[in-house]
Amino acid sequence: MRWNGLARWTEQLMQVRQPQQLHQALKGLLPLLDADSLWLFVEDHEANQRYHFSAGLPASVHRFMVEHHDQDLYQKRYLSMGLEGECVPLQALLSDDPDLRSAFLTQFQTHFAFPHSVGVILPMGHGRKLGVSCHRQGTPFTRETEQTLSAIATTLLPWAQLWLGPATPCPCGLTLAETQVMNLLLQGLDGSEIAQRRKVSKETVKSQIKSLLHKTDCRHQNQLISEMHRRALQHKEQCPDLSNGEGVR
Repeated sequence: MRWNGLARWTEQLMQVRQPQQLHQALKGLLPLLDADSLWLFVEDHEANQRYHFSAGLPASVHRFMVEHHDQDLYQKRYLSMGLEGECVPLQALLSDDPDLRSAFLTQFQTHFAFPHSVGVILPMGHGRKLGVSCHRQGTPFTRETEQTLSAIATTLLPWAQLWLGPATPCPCGLTLAETQVMNLLLQGLDGSEIAQRRKVSKETVKSQIKSLLHKTDCRHQNQLISEMHRRALQHKEQCPDLSNGEGVR
């Protein structure tokens, strides 16, 4: 898949609702990154949910990585250094601590033996994160690949929001399209921007917003957004912490 196909690939990804389909779709990114494998996770800390996907990895390795997600020192060091939003070579994150790096590799390298990795984590708001990394044998990744991975991660954000569902609890029977529109409204987009992003007419978006107002018993768009943020705050106060491990998928 070349760059001119990435936008179409992203649009098609918005329709994927089964994990196995997503694993298959991610394989299309490997040639673009010149990578042997790719790892993707989306996390909603407030809702106690985490999802993992991969391409180019055996099922046993995927399971190992899921089970040891919280022990990934690359991720911990990345976050502790305040690098969110930056794509960086992961091995370099532990280069200043040989003993720690050796202990980490002793545990992980048997299962995940890639000497070259680059990764990025993007904050999505409301305690949500998207992380994506690519890995390969042979030579290190170039700066160009880091920029490519950053661009891919950014294009995945709308899909990640949709996959996790509304950032606010909304037992209103929303359709898939209405959920997409709701998430984009909460990101601050107006009707015209939403129509452009979703490649539909403005009239279609107006109809979907009207349906959202009806299902949420709101009189206008500002009330709808305010109500969703209110529910998010209420949900946050009631939600258990993710550190207990429940909800990891």
